[in-house]
Amino acid sequence: MDIKRFLKRLITVSRHPVVCVKLYFNGSRNFVIGKAKKISGIRYLSIGNKTQILNGCRIVSHDNYYGGKYSPRIKICNNVYIAYNCSILAAAPIIIEDNTLIASNVLITSENHGMDPEYGESYGITPLISKKVIIGEGCWIGEKAIILPGVELGKRCIVAAGAVVTKSFPAYSLVGGVPAKVIKKYNFDNHLWESVDEKEI
Repeated sequence: MDIKRFLKRLITVSRHPVVCVKLYFNGSRNFVIGKAKKISGIRYLSIGNKTQILNGCRIVSHDNYYGGKYSPRIKICNNVYIAYNCSILAAAPIIIEDNTLIASNVLITSENHGMDPEYGESYGITPLISKKVIIGEGCWIGEKAIILPGVELGKRCIVAAGAVVTKSFPAYSLVGGVPAKVIKKYNFDNHLWESVDEKEI
């Protein structure tokens, strides 16, 4: 291990001693976390080897929200890079697989407020809608993208900056827009990204 990484790990422990101890007992090793805005629900969090999370992150799990019971889990696997000011919010499992690159200001959430207009009170205290999210191995999530509940991205997908991903996409897709649609898919025969009709996927 190089000296620079060793020093970053020491700084992580000094900034987040309780988090680091709990993550250690969850099996997490050799990770770096910058100055976080908020980390809560640590018992539901695991972080893999050589993963880096930069300053400003917000990592929150809810197992109870205004009386509703939920089953959160945040699993960030090996060699994941999460840039500045990202939010990961879970009331259902979120799995970010190995070698994923996440740019700054990204939101990944497996929860949303309920949308029943007859509830009679603020949407802020309605029961949560929670659905599992999976970010496949080697994905690249662009700046300010939003990944919403129920989404599964296949291996090595690319999500364009500013995209709002509301549904799942297969491996080797390049997606963008609001809501996100497939823009291109990688063709292994000619080794190129090719435009596709989403209906063909």
